[in-house]
Amino acid sequence: MAASIVCYNPECQAPNQVSQSVCAHCRFPIPKIYLWVLGDDLADIKIGQVINGRYLLVAKRTFLDTKPALPPDKVDKIPEEITKYLRLLPYKQHIPQIYGRLTINRSGRKTSQIWLVENAPIHSGLMAASMNGELMPDIETGWKSAGSMRQLNWLWQIARLWQPFLDEGCASTLIDPQLLRVDQGIVKALELSIDTTPPQLTELGFLWQKWLKNTRIGAAQSMEKICQGLISGEIKKADQLVAILDQNLGVGSQRQFLECEYLTLSHTGPSRGQNEDACYPAAGGDLQYRTGYDLTLAIVCDGVGGHQGGEVASNLAIETIRNRLENVLTKPENRNPESTISQIATSVCVANDQISLRNDIESRQERQRMGTTMALTIIQGHEAYVANVGDSRVYRITRSGCQQITLDDDLATREVRLGYALYREAVSTPGCGSLFQALGMTSSTSLHPTVHRMVVDEECIFLLCSDGLSDHNRVEQFWQQDVLPVLEGKIDLATAASRLVTTANTRNGHDNVTVGLIHCRVKQPRETVSVPTATAASPTALNLAPNSTLLLSAPPSPTEPSAPKKSYVWLGVGSFLVAVAIAGVAAMKFVPPSVSNSSPPAPSSSIVPSINPVEPSSDSKPK
Repeated sequence: MAASIVCYNPECQAPNQVSQSVCAHCRFPIPKIYLWVLGDDLADIKIGQVINGRYLLVAKRTFLDTKPALPPDKVDKIPEEITKYLRLLPYKQHIPQIYGRLTINRSGRKTSQIWLVENAPIHSGLMAASMNGELMPDIETGWKSAGSMRQLNWLWQIARLWQPFLDEGCASTLIDPQLLRVDQGIVKALELSIDTTPPQLTELGFLWQKWLKNTRIGAAQSMEKICQGLISGEIKKADQLVAILDQNLGVGSQRQFLECEYLTLSHTGPSRGQNEDACYPAAGGDLQYRTGYDLTLAIVCDGVGGHQGGEVASNLAIETIRNRLENVLTKPENRNPESTISQIATSVCVANDQISLRNDIESRQERQRMGTTMALTIIQGHEAYVANVGDSRVYRITRSGCQQITLDDDLATREVRLGYALYREAVSTPGCGSLFQALGMTSSTSLHPTVHRMVVDEECIFLLCSDGLSDHNRVEQFWQQDVLPVLEGKIDLATAASRLVTTANTRNGHDNVTVGLIHCRVKQPRETVSVPTATAASPTALNLAPNSTLLLSAPPSPTEPSAPKKSYVWLGVGSFLVAVAIAGVAAMKFVPPSVSNSSPPAPSSSIVPSINPVEPSSDSKPK
């Protein structure tokens, strides 16, 4: 009997053919959750076999969850090697996340337990149905056909991952080309390789040197000198390497053309009397268009605080952040990562203090204090900057998938980042949706906005939204129907925004909903492969001409709120319990992200202003 996959809709639960993307009975999207097996090669399990009535083996070490609406089995104890995945949650774009543990009763053998990870670099069939369940190409295979901008981008991502992976004892992952997979422009680790001894940057240089023969002419000279610098020891630290690659990406970006179209849309929703969300550009306005270093800016805020409170807070945040960023970031002297990140963080903190001051002037206390969540995206040059406070989100959508970029500032996420719980378990605990920070609740001295930075080297869409849409995983469920057609040239951006709002109102409906969409198109020049000629790796070979695009003496990479070892403080279990108590007594109530797979009215949750956010030793709801 052929395996079937159960409809995700809790009101349907009908069996469907595994190949179907929507339920044949209720037309609800069926998410395909492919799971990679850590460690075990599953040699005694046949392809097509279903384990525990749920997990279908579709390829070597790859399962498909045929009951995606059900939570995985609970885990009593999390071993240290698994907590590394949890603590590296802020890097979920690059590493898989723990899904759960599977117990297998094998014939003639003892019962064994294996760990499953989701969001691994596994094809979901979006690019080609025949690739369903197959691994994405390793970086050496992808390198042969990648352009110079993408090659530099991949190196830049690896360099940025080096220090946090080193801190967690898994930097060996970054020097194993079979573990490094590529999903278009994003480098993804198949799994983490635990260090026996900490690897050195020289090993990275030797690995990269092997790729030189297939390096594009736009990156060959600089990459050759970088490899020499790594091997000789002239490049001693990861932040120096990041800064050098940053410089070369800036030069390389001059050969690509980037254009952005963007808009926003907002709706009160079927069950609310007023709309406390706010956005920029103005909701329902004309389609905006920018190119190159023109500033593309979109912001979504979700206000909270009762009558005329949330609406005031969200609009005040929009006005403050927009005015400051447009005034500063349009100046050429500020077009660098360090300045941009600093200005984003400063603008968010200024907006926070404006709202907090308004609360103080109006003598608002505890539940009466108004506040707002915030999510923004900036596109300028070849870079995207994404920032958030609270649980408003930003997703990045390409033809191959939908990835949540931001992390919610809630207690469930904090528990995972502390290594205390798996995410799918954390979101089922009481109080998991309580926020530990939002704009306007306290002074900016205790506010820590998170800023992410990434290179834009392919066509993609950034989706910003309030939790009126993201609750109950609606983005993960409906992006293929509502947004992907834009990338396929079938609908325009306004139609996609309208579809998303309709999805929010019909599938959730308990809150206001606001969406922002930024459609980025990238045109790259045609390039040829350039074979480097240098054979030595001596320091003297690295002396470059004054106008060279590579400076090995480049300053350290800019400090980012989402980068390693920042001012965030890990809090223990005691603080977590105190926070939950505070949430239940003193904090302001509002609609949280959902923690279930069904669609009942969302329960209330809390903002917990007394808890500092967590930042890992470096930079979702489950699908």
